[in-house]
Amino acid sequence: MTGPAIAWVVILASGFGAAWLVFFALRRRAWSRWIAASLVLAWTATPFRLDEGHIAPALVVFFFRRFLEDGANPRPPLSMLVLVTVLVLALGCAAAGLAAWRRRRRG
Repeated sequence: MTGPAIAWVVILASGFGAAWLVFFALRRRAWSRWIAASLVLAWTATPFRLDEGHIAPALVVFFFRRFLEDGANPRPPLSMLVLVTVLVLALGCAAAGLAAWRRRRRG
């Protein structure tokens, strides 16, 4: 494995661990625990192209550009994270609505 592949495996493993912690921390909230865990996974797995040969997680790029690099523009990775957030929330709301509709239809 190359260095970037190992880094992605570590980042995705930490994302799964964080999603697992969020999922079990919100034990009594059925839909919010699924949506929150999905958001954590989506944020850690969203790739962002830095240049022609380098890809990094958008969340990591956002934090580096926002807090560690002077004069760097954090808006492109932030806009990608906002788009991913909207998509995950839309899918979660659609799934919750479909489940409620099926329960109501059954009885």
